[in-house]
Amino acid sequence: MTEKSPLHQCVSCGTPLLSQANKNALFNQQHHSKEETLEGINCRLVELRPGMVAALYGGNGQTQTQARMLNNSRYVHFSCLMQDMAEAEVRKHQCQPDVGSGHIIFAPGEFFSARYGKDYISLDLMVEPDALADVAADDYGQIEADIRQGFLVRTSTQSRQIMHTAHILASRLDHPKCQQLLLQSAALEFLGAHFSSLKDDKFPVTLPMREQQRIMTARDRLLHDLSAPPTIEQLSREVGLNQLKLKQGFKILFGTSIYAMFQKHRMDHARFLLKNKNVTEVAMTMGYSNISHFSAAYRKQFGILPKYDRG
Repeated sequence: MTEKSPLHQCVSCGTPLLSQANKNALFNQQHHSKEETLEGINCRLVELRPGMVAALYGGNGQTQTQARMLNNSRYVHFSCLMQDMAEAEVRKHQCQPDVGSGHIIFAPGEFFSARYGKDYISLDLMVEPDALADVAADDYGQIEADIRQGFLVRTSTQSRQIMHTAHILASRLDHPKCQQLLLQSAALEFLGAHFSSLKDDKFPVTLPMREQQRIMTARDRLLHDLSAPPTIEQLSREVGLNQLKLKQGFKILFGTSIYAMFQKHRMDHARFLLKNKNVTEVAMTMGYSNISHFSAAYRKQFGILPKYDRG
């Protein structure tokens, strides 16, 4: 009997969504060198039109997947994390999206270091630059200069519009009778949501290398002890950046606020500890003196109370 993948049903409507992973899938052809594979990741790919491919990726439901990948594709990637977690690094840019947030990435010839959760689900719309310029029209101007230079990493905060359009496109990808026009219209809605998020981008895309190094140091210090976070003032003083630059730098490099990053890692570690400890023990280990405050934070992060995640 073939074990079902985590993507055996649509994340929005419950209908069948993921077929058996194709060994010659574009994910392996375009994103890896010949020596590399991602055995822990399943994928479903559909070509929507020339130069535009939609991909639904998912973990194996058993273990996390780690990899170092060479991106051999010329696509611009518009992605949305729909479940669990994913982390990636390219050219010192850290990508750690929250569920519901999006990324726009164009990095041909670059190596990625990545880690995916066992129940990871992500939608990726891949568009060649010429095709993107055609369908995006004036909006393409927002990223054209970066694409011409050969490198682009943009992150949006959590967006209902991006998540909603991702669910619609995902629900149509593996429906044999779904009309091509409906697939294309869903893809264009998804693209539109990403470009809309760029209009609210208040910060530059890149940082001087010295500032990047200081922000990376601040991240390491922030996550050193998940039970006792330093204040932003302490971080600022320790790494030699003022608080405004520190906050903006986290948004640029990691796509999230300082507190949101700390809380995400804190709750991820709490979830791991729940495999062997009870809720009270985990709450105390993570620095919570009030169990109800811990439970509320856990529910906000994962949508369920910690007692239901007990191993």
